[in-house]
Amino acid sequence: MPQRITSKDLTELSELMESESLAYKKCVNYATMVSDPVLKEKLGCYANNHRIRFEKLLGYLNSAQ
Repeated sequence: MPQRITSKDLTELSELMESESLAYKKCVNYATMVSDPVLKEKLGCYANNHRIRFEKLLGYLNSAQ
């Protein structure tokens, strides 16, 4: 039986998802602005990590419904 999500849990999940989304967008934006290939690659990796965490949070939220 899936656990029930409280309104506090939903608020925290929402805040985490917003943070991950914003961090992803910033990394993607900064990656397009820099010319250093090493820095561009690192920012791309960071963006990917934020996207993955966002998707995991979304998956958790969807599975708990």
